Amino acid sequence: METDLQGFHEDTSFLSTLPKTKWKLGGDMTILQWKGFWFMPEVVKSVISIENQFNPIPSDILLVSFPKTGTTWLKALTATILDHSSYPKSHSRTDPLQTRNPHELIPFLELETFGENPPRDINQFPSPRVFSTHFPYSALPESIKNSGCRIIYISRNPADAFVSGWHFYKMMFGSKIPLEEAFDDFCKGTVPRGPFVDHVLEYWLQREKKNVLFVTYEELTEDPNVHVRRIAEFLGCSLSGDEVEQVVWKCSYARLSKLGVNNGEEERVNFSGMKLSSFFRRGVVGDGKKLLSPEMVERIETLAKHKWEGSGLELKMLVADRP
Repeated sequence: METDLQGFHEDTSFLSTLPKTKWKLGGDMTILQWKGFWFMPEVVKSVISIENQFNPIPSDILLVSFPKTGTTWLKALTATILDHSSYPKSHSRTDPLQTRNPHELIPFLELETFGENPPRDINQFPSPRVFSTHFPYSALPESIKNSGCRIIYISRNPADAFVSGWHFYKMMFGSKIPLEEAFDDFCKGTVPRGPFVDHVLEYWLQREKKNVLFVTYEELTEDPNVHVRRIAEFLGCSLSGDEVEQVVWKCSYARLSKLGVNNGEEERVNFSGMKLSSFFRRGVVGDGKKLLSPEMVERIETLAKHKWEGSGLELKMLVADRP
């Protein structure tokens, strides 16, 4: 289904009326509050473009996450599962991850395919079309919610999510602010796509819908075979036990981080200008508790427990005995 992007202009004058604040970790970048969440201005413009121009179809697949909660891994898994399912069992398969970073295989719906001068042409995407996004559920266009397209949401322990973002954005923006200040903003929710706790809860509350799958970084780490099979079944792909093992190995941090496309040897960058190697730092569970003080961990987990109380999400996301 083609989308005519020529000559279309959205009225974004309302942006000047939105509440604004500075995102310290982003180099004092201005972010805007819209639909209960904080966004960079260009992302709000992109959302408007998507609302007006994107025609989702039931076969589309949308991978959703809060930034730095397992996006790269989920993209790798999805691309590899679909690659396995597209070939007859008797034929040899390609390995898209051998030469392309997961972010090159699956683009972000915002900024890469819609918005001002998007670098990827949506009309060139093969079926099933697979996109990624950091949109909170409340910011998803109604056309996406009503399309029946499959949505996979991945989340992560809040302390680990913050620490992963801390390292990534320091590299991206060269920020010099103290860890404690960046953490305070994260807890207050004044970060792009924040508040984190609201972002996760919105998708958790949609998990009973047949077209929504909720997974966590921790359970993928603990038992990847079980959850890779779960993702494959959700995508309508039938994988043998050996194929599941292959997908798990192909997408493992140990393997991907050593490939030339991901380890800096090829010096390639994504649309944001970040080196592709920057998306592979450690890939472990429990990093938050190694960098943050016990008081900081208690603060974010208390905040999450209060917000998630009674939903069951606190039991899934906050496990005290994890390293």
